[in-house]
Amino acid sequence: MGITAQTANVTSVMLEQVNQKLGYLLAQKQSNFANLFNKQAEKHNVSAFSDGATGGSPTYSVGGPVLAWRVPALLYIGGDYQAFSLDGGDLGTGSMMGTAFMAFGTFENNLGFNLPMRAIMATKDRKQAIVNALSFSLGKGISEMAIYNEIGLFNDSTGTLAQANGTGSPVISSGQVTYNLEATFATNRIRGQNMLVDIYSTANVLQFAGARVASINYASNTITLKGVSTYTPVNTDQIMFPNMGLGAAAGAYTAAAGSWRNGIYTFNSTTSSGSLGGLSYATAYELVTPSVNGQNGFYTPSLGYAGKSQLIQRRDEEAYTDVIGVCHTAQRVSAYLQGITISNWLRGKADKMIDIAPGGNDYGDTFPFCDVTHHVSRYAGKARVDWLNPSNFGWCQLAEVDFIQTPEGEKIFIGHSATTGNPQAGFQFYLQNTRQLYSVDSGCGVVFYSLAVPAGQ
Repeated sequence: MGITAQTANVTSVMLEQVNQKLGYLLAQKQSNFANLFNKQAEKHNVSAFSDGATGGSPTYSVGGPVLAWRVPALLYIGGDYQAFSLDGGDLGTGSMMGTAFMAFGTFENNLGFNLPMRAIMATKDRKQAIVNALSFSLGKGISEMAIYNEIGLFNDSTGTLAQANGTGSPVISSGQVTYNLEATFATNRIRGQNMLVDIYSTANVLQFAGARVASINYASNTITLKGVSTYTPVNTDQIMFPNMGLGAAAGAYTAAAGSWRNGIYTFNSTTSSGSLGGLSYATAYELVTPSVNGQNGFYTPSLGYAGKSQLIQRRDEEAYTDVIGVCHTAQRVSAYLQGITISNWLRGKADKMIDIAPGGNDYGDTFPFCDVTHHVSRYAGKARVDWLNPSNFGWCQLAEVDFIQTPEGEKIFIGHSATTGNPQAGFQFYLQNTRQLYSVDSGCGVVFYSLAVPAGQ
């Protein structure tokens, strides 16, 4: 007589086994480049003088910038050079140095955590869970803020995280919507699942506030957002940092330069019109960053030499000192593929096969190109490379990045009901960041743009 399937009769007395190591499905720390940049960029604690600006920071008044941090710039040294006659000739009037200034305020953003009491109590010790939810969240707060800080480094102050590519017909279904993303921007500035984002039109008008990332499909280059309703998705919509309109309703806020914190791309830019920090490019054209159009080709030495030549002509050979490069890993692949293509392996019959791919391709590894040390960041634009001098950049801030806390030092707060005001069974804590990025010389860099992205990157 055969054995019958009856194991289910005793599952009620079985114990569940749990892997004691928590798997991480997203990045845990900022890149080596972000560490280097933040160490070399000076930090300055400033006041809230910016609040005197018409409409508040970063708006400019008629008389010029009303912001807390002023960055003076030398436009010209002065002195009139001319011919004259030693036989009683007129020596001329002469001239003196000319200066101008840029001005920057601070930019306030925070990172908030919300833990119900049940989650805290149910994960308090190792007999209950492999991770203490409260301790874990407190311990990861600073590093998580650092990652968002790096994401913000690679933006132009408009707050764009990702863009739909104009294909497909996105519709809302069960509170979710899926977009096809623009390939060279891809999803490399999306932190990961459950990230809070807002949705804007191609004209930068707020369409929906408070969506969250449900999933990212890297194979199809699509992103699905959840918690959406009451708007009509368009295949050219943009995904941006949340709450730039400070609670504005859909249709009532338009994002623009200055809506988000300044990033490297605010200064390393192909823009040659308008102003930077309130200083017009027309007044100080040297603020315009030298740029090289890659014309959808690979990042080749000829482009690098062109960038170096432009930079030296713009300033002098000292402008090239301490310049480093930063790019997405895709452009490191582009550089390596060229090196592999021109390499020769002189081998004999007895030689065994070698690894023809060069080393130095770990995430933290740098690579040399045109005598410039290049760093990589997953959040950099895929189709560009930037040269810059980190010591030309700085941060103005109200205070260091820290937990929001009471004068008595309390940093964990009990929640309160939005309807009754009564205390809730749970706790909240927040980290604040008031840093605003500035540059003393945005023209002392190079932008290589419209570069080809190698297949699979």
